[in-house]
Amino acid sequence: MVPGGVPRLAGGEDFGRVLSELMVVEKVRGTGIARQIHDELLRDRTEERVTLLVDRVHPKVRALYESWGYEWFGEVLPFPEVPLYDALILRRGTG
Repeated sequence: MVPGGVPRLAGGEDFGRVLSELMVVEKVRGTGIARQIHDELLRDRTEERVTLLVDRVHPKVRALYESWGYEWFGEVLPFPEVPLYDALILRRGTG
């Protein structure tokens, strides 16, 4: 960790910010609110890549992110006693 609590990768690259969990209540699913929240969270971010993990028991959630431009790039087991997650990446334009 570096000052301010911003984690850095081994090479010193700024790891950015981490959002642990995000979901919308069933009542508003399918209304586009999830995409609006996603886009608002990223609006002022300048990172070239966005990564996220999706629990493999939620293929519809993975498909939703893929429809937004995310691509699968691997599997992650964050901790020994948790489910296997699909890792997705969104490559953002740099200008």
